[in-house]
Amino acid sequence: MNTSNNKVNSFPKKDNAISNSLEIDGEQRPITEIEEEIITLEDEIFNVKSGIKEKEIKLNRLKTILREDLLIHLFDNFINQQNEIVQKAVYLNKGLLRFVVRSYFDDISRYKDYSGTKLANHHKQAAYTIKWIVRFKPIQIKQEFDNEKYLNNVIMDINLIFALICGFSFLKKESLELIAKEKNFAKEKNSAKEKKEKEQSFYEKLLYTLRYRPFTGKQLISIFEALELNATFSCAPTLDNLQST
Repeated sequence: MNTSNNKVNSFPKKDNAISNSLEIDGEQRPITEIEEEIITLEDEIFNVKSGIKEKEIKLNRLKTILREDLLIHLFDNFINQQNEIVQKAVYLNKGLLRFVVRSYFDDISRYKDYSGTKLANHHKQAAYTIKWIVRFKPIQIKQEFDNEKYLNNVIMDINLIFALICGFSFLKKESLELIAKEKNFAKEKNSAKEKKEKEQSFYEKLLYTLRYRPFTGKQLISIFEALELNATFSCAPTLDNLQST
């Protein structure tokens, strides 16, 4: 049986021809005019994006220079407080530091794009600073250093300690005071204890996390948010619950 006459077109055509015009917003416009407007708008958007991209590159370069300078200044202050052995053992690798800063701003940029905010708050600044210093370890041990004879815990954990110092520089005064009080509180309890088991402070627990456990920037953000909440509403110098955040 011949079924050719039973076939139906999926998209029926009008008079078997393409229209020369379309109605847009109640106005009948020629197809060629619409196509020309599309080309014009695409060119305008491309030019605007190119201009914005150039400004973004300049902005990121300026921010990177400032942040590198800040971290170098913090490193100089930090290393000057160490003993002679530590000072002679390590140096700041500025190439790795640049990777730290660039990766930091990449994270911050993604956060801003996602949230639609102009600035990142201090919790995020602290968290992503710590994250990338720990990842890239910009403080390196000098090749000539005798690590078999002089290696100590400070040198081994130098990047972790430096990461916390840099990260804490973004936190509010109340949070820093609480960390210091709780650290002294734990030290006093340990000195009064007869047990050999040492009680760890919040600072030591955080250092342990950076040293041995996988962590993300978001986890650190949650910890610092809880820290600030604790500093605002709690009178007791205890931060035991923050590590489970």
